[in-house]
Amino acid sequence: MHMSKRALALAATSVVAGVVGAGLAAVPANAAVLGDVTFSATSGSINDGPFLEWARSSGPCPTAFSQGASLDVVIDVDGNGSIDLENERFSLGPTLNDGNYDQGPIQVNGIAGTARTLETRLQGRKGTFEIRISCLSEQFTTSPDYYRTEIIVEGDTWRLNEDVDPDPVEGTQEITTTVEQGEGQLTMTIGDDAQVTLPAPQLDGDRLSSEGDLDPVTVSDTRAGAPGWDTTAQVSEFSASETSSFEGKYLGWTPEVVSSTATGVVAGAPVAPGFSEGTGLSEARQLAGAPEGSGTGSSELGAGLSLEIPADTAAGTYTATLTLTTI
Repeated sequence: MHMSKRALALAATSVVAGVVGAGLAAVPANAAVLGDVTFSATSGSINDGPFLEWARSSGPCPTAFSQGASLDVVIDVDGNGSIDLENERFSLGPTLNDGNYDQGPIQVNGIAGTARTLETRLQGRKGTFEIRISCLSEQFTTSPDYYRTEIIVEGDTWRLNEDVDPDPVEGTQEITTTVEQGEGQLTMTIGDDAQVTLPAPQLDGDRLSSEGDLDPVTVSDTRAGAPGWDTTAQVSEFSASETSSFEGKYLGWTPEVVSSTATGVVAGAPVAPGFSEGTGLSEARQLAGAPEGSGTGSSELGAGLSLEIPADTAAGTYTATLTLTTI
């Protein structure tokens, strides 16, 4: 009997969720953080005019909101946990109106001597606040999507909140496989373009979660006597660097038999991510199998992947190896 093994490199990205503080409100359900804002300084006086020499977004505006852009501080004035873009967004710099802000990062330059200081906007408020670069349509409607960073205001000074990484890290999964042609007639192939993407995990209660699909796995068996076969998988630790990693137990799946010309092929049992309990895919789990007397033919197998990791996981692109074995 021939045994086939394949390895897949799984990558996932994580984002550390920020803690809501004084003046900082929850993101509306229909809004998305496009990236972060870089400042010309990391601290300063709330009475400076301008607040900053310049502020720059990490990317462009959405095309439908590319006519204008502004640097704003948002304040949850009524304390309802959300931001009213018309009444709770306060400009700190000139409003740009040259158009074509969907071509690259946006930079807002301060106007020397302006009375539009941080203090005039905060009106004595202290704590943690969100600074945005907002994008505007031709009608000057504000996009719900924006670039952001956080500052902490204490006394008459402000400083960047370095405890929060405001950049939503995007990444892709890279899958590489070498198909071995063994002596037997039981073979396994993985995918077609070796590209899989897990979206950046989003905050879901007390965890960050993401879902995606396993690259298709095809098992072909033309052996005489239909001895049956079994396909299992096990994932390694996810690692972004020598000091940043999380256990493979946080990955789970729901296997399925996508299509099959064979009889008796059955998908393995679902495996939940081991966030609260269990070991997830850190132990060998069955993707699918065919008992003795069945399985002759070609079967395409798949699985819905589910990743649930701690909410305080450091930002980064994490990679693990999922090893598939057919025997």
